[in-house]
Amino acid sequence: MAPGKVLGAMLGLAVGLLIGGPLAIVLLIISGLVVGHLVDELNLLPSGTPENLPKPDTRSPQELAAQDHFARHLCALFIEVARADGDVVRDEVRVVREYFEDRLKYGPEALGLVRRYLKEHIARPPSLEHAAAACRDELSTAERLLLLDALYGLALVDGNLHRAEQDTLRRVSQGLGLSEEEFRSVTARHFGDGQVHYARLGLTPEASDADVKRAFRQLAATHHPDRVANLGKGAVEQASRRFQEIREAYEEILRLRGR
Repeated sequence: MAPGKVLGAMLGLAVGLLIGGPLAIVLLIISGLVVGHLVDELNLLPSGTPENLPKPDTRSPQELAAQDHFARHLCALFIEVARADGDVVRDEVRVVREYFEDRLKYGPEALGLVRRYLKEHIARPPSLEHAAAACRDELSTAERLLLLDALYGLALVDGNLHRAEQDTLRRVSQGLGLSEEEFRSVTARHFGDGQVHYARLGLTPEASDADVKRAFRQLAATHHPDRVANLGKGAVEQASRRFQEIREAYEEILRLRGR
């Protein structure tokens, strides 16, 4: 029986017993059932009924662990990048929280971990080399590229990339074990120029056709959304956008070369 009807019947019974008489009890129970039905139909019961309870977290332990690692490492490296041009400010902390919530689709429980990691790293700034080494050891190449791309976006929150931030990002890239071509490819996504299509593949216009094909195949395989599926829907969406940009850059280079 629906919760509203149960509550209505119980109230009707209680009032009927107070008034006395079998007929009064029966009539009040029926009235309670009718009112309870209307309450159920109008969804007037307070939150906490089965319909309003939060849906259980259906992520596997492996997915939860992967997201936890990614959050911890990204928060550590973000703090280092943010500190490159001075103290970490409130807007920067807000932006990294929004990044996890809006871009990576982290729920309330995972966002609680993000807040905890940010507080810990602000109080005791981690070693950039240590945080980058942990990422290199625990994350795949696709996940490390996704992390570097996120750090670029966060560093550009004020519209400018200071020299100290740029140097820090390069140190992060090296600590992550990424190649110079991979670093240039991520950089080009945020700083396009007339050669943006080549830069997105980590190349220059002087690259041979074989170099272009090799770079495309390598980047397409590395950035395939399936490689970050364990980080959740938000990471897959971000990787899909990156994958599409790489494909479009390759197709544009082929068009420019008459292929």
